[in-house]
Amino acid sequence: MVERNTPWPAGTPNWVDLAADNAEAAAVFYAGLFGWDCEYQGSRDYWVCKLAGEDVGGIGPKHPGTEDRPSRWTTYLAAPHVDRTAARIVDRGGELLVPPTDVAVHGRMAIAADPNGAIFGIWQAGEHIGSTQRAVPGTLVWSEALSDGYDAAKAFYPAVFGYRVEEIGSNYSPGEQFDDARYAAFYVTDHPVAGAGELHPGMPAGTAPHWLPYFAVAGTDAIADQVQRMGGKLIGDPLDTDFGRMAVLQDPESAVFAVIELG
Repeated sequence: MVERNTPWPAGTPNWVDLAADNAEAAAVFYAGLFGWDCEYQGSRDYWVCKLAGEDVGGIGPKHPGTEDRPSRWTTYLAAPHVDRTAARIVDRGGELLVPPTDVAVHGRMAIAADPNGAIFGIWQAGEHIGSTQRAVPGTLVWSEALSDGYDAAKAFYPAVFGYRVEEIGSNYSPGEQFDDARYAAFYVTDHPVAGAGELHPGMPAGTAPHWLPYFAVAGTDAIADQVQRMGGKLIGDPLDTDFGRMAVLQDPESAVFAVIELG
C-alpha cells in the first residue's frame, strides 16, 4: 500500500481497468464477484470500482480505434512522464493505440501494444495515483505480459521502464501446465512488480498475447465456481503455486483474468 498522494514508482502496475462491449453489465458482474462498489461517472462514461472506499479499478467502453478488439483487462504501468515513455515504446518496437491524453485533473494516460501485440496502459499521476490497495481480497496483486515472444518482451519492457530482470522459469508457477514455460520477473529497486512469460501451455490454442492481471481472493475454488455460475469460464484447473492457489478465468465477454488465494 502507498500513501494516497504518493505516485507509484515508475514501471509499477498502478491501475487496472476493463474495456468491455457492455460496461454496465461488466460492472454488475465484478461487483458481485469481488464485492466492489462500482460508481458510474457519466462525464467519462466510466465506472470507478471501490473497495472499502478506496479506488481499486475501473470499467468502461472500449477506446476509439480498439472497438474491434476483444474485451480485455488493461494493466497500467506508472510513468512519471507519459509522453517520454510513449516515445520509448515506439522506439523499441511497440505501437501506440491511444496517444498521450489528459484525463481531466486525474492524470495523463496512453494505451500501447508491445512488439508481440500485448496491450497495456501507462499512467502519469495527477490527482489520482491509481489504486492504493494491494494484497487484500478484491485488489490487484500481480500482472504479467504473456506471449509466444518471450525474448522480445524480456528485452522490451526493461528498455522502456528500466526494470532489473530476474529469470525464474517454471519455478514461478510449479505444476505440469507450466513446466515448459519461461518466465522473468521485473524488479523496481529490490521489489518484483510485474513479469513476462510464455503463454501458459494450458491456455486455449490461438490465445492472443495479453497482460494477465491477478486479483487476490479469499478462496480460489469458490470464486472459480461463482464465475461459472455467473456466465464466465474456467481456463484449466485451479492449481497450487509457491505463492498461493490460483486460477485463470474468463468473464461473460471472454475477458481473461486470474485470481489467487495468497499463501
